[in-house]
Amino acid sequence: MTRDGRAIQEQLNKLDEENVTIVLFGQPGSGKSSLINAICGREAAPVGVETDTTREPLLVEHGDATFIDLPGCGTKSFPWNEFADKFHIFQYDLFLCVFSDKLHQGDTELFKQLTAKGKPCIFVRNKTDLIYEEDKSLEESEEAIRQDVEKQLGRKDFQLVFVCARKDCTSGLDALNDAIIRKMPEARREKYILTAEARTKEQLDAKRLAAQSYVRRSCTYAAYNGVNPIIGVDAAVDLLILYQMYGCIREAFGITPEVIHSSRKVSLKDKALVLGGMSKEGIKVIVKTLGRRFAARSFLKAVPVVGQAASALLGYQLVRQSGLQYIDACYDLARERLLEELDAKRK
Repeated sequence: MTRDGRAIQEQLNKLDEENVTIVLFGQPGSGKSSLINAICGREAAPVGVETDTTREPLLVEHGDATFIDLPGCGTKSFPWNEFADKFHIFQYDLFLCVFSDKLHQGDTELFKQLTAKGKPCIFVRNKTDLIYEEDKSLEESEEAIRQDVEKQLGRKDFQLVFVCARKDCTSGLDALNDAIIRKMPEARREKYILTAEARTKEQLDAKRLAAQSYVRRSCTYAAYNGVNPIIGVDAAVDLLILYQMYGCIREAFGITPEVIHSSRKVSLKDKALVLGGMSKEGIKVIVKTLGRRFAARSFLKAVPVVGQAASALLGYQLVRQSGLQYIDACYDLARERLLEELDAKRK
């Protein structure tokens, strides 16, 4: 592969390697591991691990997101005034302060440090299934918790979400996901949307927009590859771009062969398109259905300047058209599955 081809591949690899980082802090027993599992939709973190008994955080990889479960702040082992430096926390993207009882001083002090550094933080009151006071409604109990957090922080401008991350009884995750999307730094927001599980139609629509943005970036790489002077090499790089792009789109929408085969409403044509994008041979077939422009690029390069510009444009259009078609097919599959899941919950 040429130097230009390697440069494009390095950019694509870099794009995939830049994970969004979300830190969870709070006292042991607050349910941080259970919350990670609920967000990921799988047993990603061991439940019951008390991180204050270890010297290292617990890292959980989930797609392009990394969840970091920190030890309890303000304990004897980890005093709050040394905590930030010890764990280098200011390098991360977003923070969740998880609690299931009263906030601890260490947590409130850490929040103040994060705020001073401009780092986004969301308070997550977990185990809402255990909130019960005989003389109060659930809404009144939640308002009392909100007022207590406000009193401890000495401020009103904070985000508080109520969730239950119990395996057999989850709630509040839609609101938490929306809050994370809003609070996530803009430069990292798209990455999180692509990774996070879409639990509502609105979140699925947001994922579609993020995937379209990802396609636009891939188009740029294809256009850059259009000026690659070596005939034959550009086709290999284009194939790599499409292969990686299709994989990212499928992963974003949670599309697997099982999801495709179980679909009863998506057309056979769209199913074949998604399946075809799972292999390089299948992608070659997809490219051929888009016309002969892909092959024509190599011949256009024989024409100085104008030929390379036309080749770059064709590469851009090829990746854009194929990418948007692939998004539409994956979106329809994901939407069908989501609506079935929502219907099952309502019954």
